Amino acid sequence: MREFIIDYLQREYTLPDGIELDTFNYIESGYVDSFGLIQFIATIEDEYNIEFTDEDLQNPELKTVGGLIKIMESKQ
Repeated sequence: MREFIIDYLQREYTLPDGIELDTFNYIESGYVDSFGLIQFIATIEDEYNIEFTDEDLQNPELKTVGGLIKIMESKQ
């Protein structure tokens, strides 16, 4: 999961070097906007056959790689 998420973010958004990816807030940093987040979530849902709830999408943990992985793991 972690590798898939990081590969996707680096491929789509060219993340800065030297950041701690597990705690990097890709939304507040301006790398992923609301439309990009919808695409990102849809890609994850398709890849892992999971569904994010409205509650998941409002969870502040969704904004970091580590938090997103936690949410995803809770769905498997």
